[in-house]
Amino acid sequence: MKNLELLYDRYPVLKTINDQNENIIDKNAYFKTLQFNEYISSSNGTCQGILFIVDGMLKIQRLSENGDETSLYEIKEGELCHEALSCLLNFNPLNIIGRAVMNSTICIIPIEIVRNYLIKDLQFLKYMYEDLYEKFNIIIQKREDKNHNSLQTRLIKLLISKNSKIIYGTHRDLALEIDSTREVVSRHLKLIEKEGYIKIERGKIIVLKDLNEM
Repeated sequence: MKNLELLYDRYPVLKTINDQNENIIDKNAYFKTLQFNEYISSSNGTCQGILFIVDGMLKIQRLSENGDETSLYEIKEGELCHEALSCLLNFNPLNIIGRAVMNSTICIIPIEIVRNYLIKDLQFLKYMYEDLYEKFNIIIQKREDKNHNSLQTRLIKLLISKNSKIIYGTHRDLALEIDSTREVVSRHLKLIEKEGYIKIERGKIIVLKDLNEM
């Protein structure tokens, strides 16, 4: 019950759909706990449903045929992962994987419930398109940053965008987000740490001073 309450708090549009359709989400949604660094994927060809974040955060990445990962965006409470659209529209899978950047709780609403109730709800469609627009903007911004800014500038902007004094994740995670390598990012992080702006710890970075001043 607690997870359902949290789900509806994060996604009020789901509560409306549930109340209007004889508690259809209450009866069919299921929850899963992901540990830090645990992966979730639909690359096996099955379409289980749409994923919603109840607590925590996932990093969404695309996996190439040779195993390389490209960082796309992060999703947190109240946001959506749009991989399920390929299932709904019978498109080829996008080879998208999600990785928990902290211990996280997710909710999965089965694909048939999505088809028969969520996608037919105009408010949910509006919510989905707004979220998709935001994700598209993030990807465009990353591309523009890569084309016009130095790696150190991109790294600092990425840290600032986290909007937190404690940034969870590995140096490899950050490298994926700015299209670099772990070794190069580690070197630049050490330079920033030497200036007294951050403190590097295992699995996280602690921001000590305003990075906008760099």
